[in-house]
Amino acid sequence: MTSNEIINRSELEERLDKDFSLFAELTDLFFDDSLSLLKKIEDSIKRKDADSLRKTAHTLKGAVANFSAPRAYDAAFELETAGRENLLENADVKFDHLKKEIDNLSNEMKSILKQGSF
Repeated sequence: MTSNEIINRSELEERLDKDFSLFAELTDLFFDDSLSLLKKIEDSIKRKDADSLRKTAHTLKGAVANFSAPRAYDAAFELETAGRENLLENADVKFDHLKKEIDNLSNEMKSILKQGSF
């Protein structure tokens, strides 16, 4: 998988045992959950709550891992690490990057859904 891929489709297909209906179900859950998780991350940064940032970014990281999405995964990991190490001075910049990657991931997921196959 190259780091430039939004979704590694072959890895995703294998991860989901070629079950496209499972992908569709997981994307619905992701679309709902990712918005609330992003809001919680943003709130954690505003409150300077490193532990909450770590936990919420970790949860989002796990969600994007299900979709073989390396860029979004790495962006969530950066915020998780910032929370773990209580290094919040650049968290807002990292959060902007995460939002962009989640948006790219969501658009790629919608494209796959529209195609009807991996």
